[in-house]
Amino acid sequence: MERSISERLVDGISSRDATEIASCFADDVQFRALTPNGLRERVGSAETAALIADWFGDSTELELLDAGADALSDRGHIWYRFAGVEDGEPYVVEQRLYCITTNGRIDRADLVCSGFRPRPR
Repeated sequence: MERSISERLVDGISSRDATEIASCFADDVQFRALTPNGLRERVGSAETAALIADWFGDSTELELLDAGADALSDRGHIWYRFAGVEDGEPYVVEQRLYCITTNGRIDRADLVCSGFRPRPR
């Protein structure tokens, strides 16, 4: 059975595998992300995957706490929450992605990120 796009995306992020992340996106994907540091926009699967992988690239630990996917009218909704450690500091982060998919790949995505929030040790 083929894994869903949400499973592939979360697995790619968990392993910080830009190639796996890129496989979830159309070659010409339009990607926008609102993070605590501002709006990030990318066009293309490689550029989008590099951005996402980079967010978690300095984490020495990364554990998936929860994830899910559903539909919101004509949009897909993928969300995930990770606990991690970066620069010796534990954090928790949640991201929510609303997207349009065609043929099993994301064509357009809008992501909102909580930012890396402090987590008690």
